[in-house]
Amino acid sequence: MKPINDIVQDVIKELGDFDLIVDESERPETSDYLQRHAHEYIRTVSDIVEYRPNASGTRIMEIGAFFGAVSLALSRFGYSVTATDIPEYIDMPEQIARYAKHGVATKGIRLQDYVLPFEDESFDVVIMCEVLEHLNFNPIPLMKEINRILSKGGILYLSLPNYAAIRNRLRVLRGGAPGISIDDFYDQVRPGSQVIVYGHWREYTGPEIREMLTPLGFSIARQYYFGLSEVQKGGGIKKRIARAMYRQFPAFKENQTTIAIKERRADLPLRIPETVHPTLRAL
Repeated sequence: MKPINDIVQDVIKELGDFDLIVDESERPETSDYLQRHAHEYIRTVSDIVEYRPNASGTRIMEIGAFFGAVSLALSRFGYSVTATDIPEYIDMPEQIARYAKHGVATKGIRLQDYVLPFEDESFDVVIMCEVLEHLNFNPIPLMKEINRILSKGGILYLSLPNYAAIRNRLRVLRGGAPGISIDDFYDQVRPGSQVIVYGHWREYTGPEIREMLTPLGFSIARQYYFGLSEVQKGGGIKKRIARAMYRQFPAFKENQTTIAIKERRADLPLRIPETVHPTLRAL
């Protein structure tokens, strides 16, 4: 088996020529986008392989798979992978065919419905990278639903921006605010807008993630912070100072990852908002 870095790079190379963009107003080159995030894909795949080294029989679902770099890389290690995303994207025939070519199943889901269309304990690992910050609704019922579809001892792998990052602190000091901007609000309602995935509605700190998950039957196996500066070599005096600062204050880094283990079925009763379909009241 090739090293993880090589497998991820192979996947990125294959994806480079595939037109995956839905929003025509923002069309970065696919290969450039994937390469900029390669260090994140490598980190995620490495963590999953470390915590679930036996790929045979391990069932993985990735929420918000998007381009599919993580899902496709994990499938090459022999994991059984299901890639999920919003139906408008993942249910396109070309997407279904592309994933199927690599042995990855697909499923369109709407997280705001608070119901994931899978049986109890359907998966051993649920991956949710760069998704939670995009949700414009209360995520607690969704986290309880993730607990339901995880096997006992299963892993919730949650990676997202760090609200306490130094860049956010500086933005607030300058009078701004982290998250979705006022311009983004206007873009959402602009006639003819094709935007279907909006900006960061709510970012979280590391302690907030622990506070969110532990009442729902999860224990925190590991939580750490990371940033692009860790994989960049060289640089000027500013980059060297930044790296030194991050070594001293890791919670200032841009991103965070939490690896949570399902210890028990979540038994916390929840009141589902009236706007949600009445069949969901049992959550």
